[in-house]
Amino acid sequence: RALWKHDVGAAWSAFAVVGDYAVTQEQRGDEECVVCYELRTGKQVWVHRDRAKLEGSAGGAGPRATPTIHQGDVYALGATGILQRLDGATGTVKWTTNILKDAGASNPAHGMCGSPLIVGETVVVGPGGADGYSVVAYDLATGKPVWHGGSGAASYSSPLLAQVAGRPMILYF
Repeated sequence: RALWKHDVGAAWSAFAVVGDYAVTQEQRGDEECVVCYELRTGKQVWVHRDRAKLEGSAGGAGPRATPTIHQGDVYALGATGILQRLDGATGTVKWTTNILKDAGASNPAHGMCGSPLIVGETVVVGPGGADGYSVVAYDLATGKPVWHGGSGAASYSSPLLAQVAGRPMILYF
């Protein structure tokens, strides 16, 4: 049986759930929002807003990636390329960057869709830039780029850490 129900903003994001909280991304008017809800009641705990909206997408408005929760913080990638680390308790910004600008990449029609991947002390995303900027890792603490590689276009997938032939590798479609 349903415990609660209410409308949320447009998006393709799922919920990341830790303990008593569920975090997602939504489009609310001209703002991409990262929102934390109380799991048992559906009550909004906090919302972080960025003035951003993916325009002209066949998939409609709204963010596409599911936030990643790591050690109490939320890492969220909006459809327009805004990557940020938010305090999980308050939604306060710890750092923010635009991965498309960092990579010199254009946003594909479907927008940024891949959820952030935590690997060691980095957060890995796929802006799909040329000249070695298909995949970029940012320092968890500062949000500064640590490494980058590949030259493929961005897709709908999220980066994935896997063991291939006994070696850890990041796979990105």
